[in-house]
Amino acid sequence: MLEAIKQRRSIYPEFFNQVPVSEEEIQELLEAARYAPTHKLTEPWRFTVLMGDSKDRFQSFTVDSLMANEALSAKAPRMGNKIAKSSALLVIKYQRDLQERLPEWEELASTAMAVHNIWLYAGQLGLGGYWSTGKPLMNAAKDFVEMKEGEEVIGLFFLGKYDENLKERPRKAVSDFTTWMK
Repeated sequence: MLEAIKQRRSIYPEFFNQVPVSEEEIQELLEAARYAPTHKLTEPWRFTVLMGDSKDRFQSFTVDSLMANEALSAKAPRMGNKIAKSSALLVIKYQRDLQERLPEWEELASTAMAVHNIWLYAGQLGLGGYWSTGKPLMNAAKDFVEMKEGEEVIGLFFLGKYDENLKERPRKAVSDFTTWMK
């Protein structure tokens, strides 16, 4: 398990090889998400899968939305290219417990754990991906996908297959972020 955790990394669309990710592989990733810790069993994570025609429509929608905003228009080609190079996108949402039985941060934490499960398992399946939290993309997704009462978009997970062996990034030593009290 430690090796799977060490191998988890962000793989960006520029490294994707255009070999399609199958619906079955995405279903497996979502199955992994299902086992994230959840407070009071609210299971707040929600995902909308964009692939094929829906991904292409989202790409056009996003590029058009960004081009319509002078402050964001320069980002449109880059965002459109990232979407185009991805085999699939997962719109990451969380559902706020409408009864507010627990703090919102716990629902966000549970959703982040579900995404982490996806990320870990993607690596085991030979898939790459990364979680983008850029506001322009999240706003486009919120306007593009169906949203239910209490749902919020908290990112997009870009997903694809890749060939390259990417270098491991250096990490701080445990002693750099840990204080022991005995």
